[in-house]
Amino acid sequence: MDVNDTVKPHDSGAAPEPYSAEWWQERSATELRDIIKHGFRLGAAYDGAVAETERRAREATRRMRDQALDDRRRKARNRLITLALALVAFAVSGTWLLWAR
Repeated sequence: MDVNDTVKPHDSGAAPEPYSAEWWQERSATELRDIIKHGFRLGAAYDGAVAETERRAREATRRMRDQALDDRRRKARNRLITLALALVAFAVSGTWLLWAR
C-alpha cells in the first residue's frame, strides 16, 4: 500500500477490502495506535498502520502550513489597507490645509 494512493469510494452496501487504502482511512486513531503497539509481529497490518499514521500527520502538517500562510496573507492585506487609509487621510488633510489659507 502506498500512502499517496487515492481512494475510490466504495459501494454503500459493501465494506472496503481489508488492508486497502480505504480500509485504513476508516480506522480511528485509537485503532491505529493499538495496531502499532502490537509491533512488527503483525506484519503488513503494522506497516499499514504506520503508513496511515504518517499520511495523517503529513496531511495535518500541510493544513497547518496552509493556515499559517493564509494568516500571513490576511495580515499583510490588512496592513496594506491600513497604510492606504492613512495615506488618504494625510492627503485629504494636506489638501484641506492648503485650501484653508
